[in-house]
Amino acid sequence: MTIGAAILPNGLPDPSMPMPSEIQVVEAVNQATQYRLRFGLNIEDGDLAILNNSLLDPESILAVVIRGEPIPSILVSGPVVRQDISFAHGGEGSKVDVHGMDASVAMDRENKSVVRSNINDSTAVMEILAGYAIVPDVSVTTTFHTDLKHPLVQRETDLRFIRRLARRNGFWFWLTEEAPGVTIGHFKLPPTDGSPEQELRINISEPNIDSMTLHWNSEAPVSASLTQLDLGNLSAIDGSSERSSITGLADQHLADIAPSTRQMHLAVPADDAGDLSSRGNAALMENGWFVRAQINVRQSRLNGIIRAHTLVNLDGAGTRHSGKYLVSRVVHDINEEDHMMTVDLIRNGWNG
Repeated sequence: MTIGAAILPNGLPDPSMPMPSEIQVVEAVNQATQYRLRFGLNIEDGDLAILNNSLLDPESILAVVIRGEPIPSILVSGPVVRQDISFAHGGEGSKVDVHGMDASVAMDRENKSVVRSNINDSTAVMEILAGYAIVPDVSVTTTFHTDLKHPLVQRETDLRFIRRLARRNGFWFWLTEEAPGVTIGHFKLPPTDGSPEQELRINISEPNIDSMTLHWNSEAPVSASLTQLDLGNLSAIDGSSERSSITGLADQHLADIAPSTRQMHLAVPADDAGDLSSRGNAALMENGWFVRAQINVRQSRLNGIIRAHTLVNLDGAGTRHSGKYLVSRVVHDINEEDHMMTVDLIRNGWNG
């Protein structure tokens, strides 16, 4: 049997590329996508040749591409960063795991000290992405940073800086590979308004999920209290929020389900009420995913794959818990038998 994915050095087929026996790709919200390729170690002419293969050396660019899709899906593309080698005497049972990450690893290698003024967060992000030849998919932010109040200060790597800006705007930041050598950098709100990319079914006819667990926890803040002092005229700034403004994935928000006081207090520097309100709203969004589920599904049964940062529709989980969910994490385990996916789902409400 043939494994259900191809490994493309520099995004292109190469007949000299050895084929792994197992592939694992982990994609998750607020994390770099990672891959692991497992190869058997065979003794050839008294040496373990695969350990000398330059295609598996540090910073070699490898892409994991799913076979059999109408439009090939690139799960991840990025440099090799590590090898884990297990030796067994005589060679049989020996193996090497080759680990790599997406292109964001290059953005996390150098701490920088930069002060930016007369700029908003989204423009700063686009400038940084351009330096890595990453195509921007960036939503515009409105807060403007000036020397007269609070300039935009970076004291970390570019990746950590962008993730900090994303968090304070309620955004997610992630990379996708749309074609070999074409990396897209997404800096925007979680895609709660889109259409589901997969239909997941359990406990009904034609199910396509092997198993599922679900839990919810209502102990999370639903409102935010934020006040600050305007450095220009010393007036009070109020950025309090009664509830998160992000689109709900179900009829009832946590504030409707658990109406008693659940308020967070934040003390953050801000230049105006809009900036302060945005910071509070972002914190409420982050804490609002109070319903979480995990499913196990096979590509052969689903007739497709599931990607992180996308919407799916779940059917058969009862009236309350059926409906739209966001995919927050997928572990792809690919071998000759199948492509297994362990999928984490999140939701910011349930159906009344």
